[in-house]
Amino acid sequence: MTNQVILAIDTATPRGGIALWRDGRLLTQSLLTVPREHSRQLFVEIDEAMTMTQTDRSQLTAVSVTIGPGSFTGLRIGLSAAKGLCSALEIPLVTVSTLEVMAARVLWSPRPVACLLDARKDEAYVAVYDTSRGIPQCLEPPRAVPIDVFLTSCGDRDLFFAGDVHLLPESISGDAIVPGHLHAPDAGALAWLATHRLAAGQTADLVNVEPEYLRIPVFVPSQKQVTGGS
Repeated sequence: MTNQVILAIDTATPRGGIALWRDGRLLTQSLLTVPREHSRQLFVEIDEAMTMTQTDRSQLTAVSVTIGPGSFTGLRIGLSAAKGLCSALEIPLVTVSTLEVMAARVLWSPRPVACLLDARKDEAYVAVYDTSRGIPQCLEPPRAVPIDVFLTSCGDRDLFFAGDVHLLPESISGDAIVPGHLHAPDAGALAWLATHRLAAGQTADLVNVEPEYLRIPVFVPSQKQVTGGS
C-alpha cells in the first residue's frame, strides 16, 4: 500500500526499538538498549526519527506495537505510548506478537521456526511459525511452557530455533539454530508486518486492547507499601 507512514514501537524485550516506515520502505530505526529507560528514551527516539526523516507526527497513518509476550513493564510502556499517539492523531493501531516479529526475521525458512523468549520461572514463551512463503504463518500460537515440555511436544519435527536459544539443551545442535544476529525482535520487521495487517483490515480496538502477557503479572509491593511509609 502507498501513502503509508507507520511508526513501529517495540518495548517487549531488553533490546527494544522504534522504526519509521513510509510507502513500502524502512526510513529509519533505532535501538532502545536500556530496559529501565524505555519510558524516558522512547519519545526521545521517536522525536529524533521524525526529525531525521523530516516527518511530522500529523503525517502518521498508523502505529504498530509488539503486544506480547515480553516484559510486563515494557509491554505496558509501549502499548500506552502507541494508544496515546493513535488516540491523539485518530489513526489505527496495529498489534503484533513479539514472537511473530522474531519469526519475520527468518523468512523463507525450509523448516518451521520455533521462537523462544525467556519467561523466567523455568518457562519459555514459545510459538511456531511457517515462514516458507515469505511471511510468518502461525502453526502453534504463543504460550508459556517449560522448555522440556515444549521440546517433548515437538517430537521428531525438524525445526529452526530463534530467540532465547540459551534455554535449549546442549543436545540441540548449532545447525538447528538461526544465526545470532537474527534472534531478537526488530522494529523494522514489526513495521513491515503492520503493512500486511493494515492491508487485511486487522487493527486493534483502542479502548479494549491489552498486552498479551500469557501469564498473570505478579505485583511485588515496594518497601514503602509494605511498611506504610510515605
